Amino acid sequence: MDKITNESEKESRDSIWGTELPCKPDESINLVQLVAQSKLNGKAWQATFRFLKEIDLTQLPVGRYELTEDGLTYANVSEYEAKEPEAARYEAHRKYIDLQYVISGEEGMEILPLSAVTEGDEYNPQKDIIFFKDKTKGNLRRADKSVFFIFFPDDVHKPGICINEGSHIKKLVIKIPIV
Repeated sequence: MDKITNESEKESRDSIWGTELPCKPDESINLVQLVAQSKLNGKAWQATFRFLKEIDLTQLPVGRYELTEDGLTYANVSEYEAKEPEAARYEAHRKYIDLQYVISGEEGMEILPLSAVTEGDEYNPQKDIIFFKDKTKGNLRRADKSVFFIFFPDDVHKPGICINEGSHIKKLVIKIPIV
């Protein structure tokens, strides 16, 4: 496994997401899965990273943006106020990988493996989301314009956590189909 991890780390450092973007991948990202998925679904990942590289995200209005002709890879831009940790909820997805990037503001994101949570709502296949009621404390990461996060189906995440009082967030979430 160490050889695979080392090879994935090298591929990550040499890739567009490791060299050409204004933001860097968070250290919580599973690089083995990222490299594998970027090879399996290259068109979607190329569109994703081209969007991050070439578009002035600060000027994008709230809304949905199609990144591929088939409409399966798309971006949502939203704005909201960060919440107290107790008000935020853990979530996971089955059909899509989330790339999350805070365009402006800052928030906390707690991350847990799917195996660490038990109390979930019913999965909503139309919205590709399941929320969890677990009170388990995850690994808290700081999200701002310097870093992006990628959440695979086995990454339970709780975004939108307030780390500074009154934090207004503008955020990009890109949905990439899992292959």
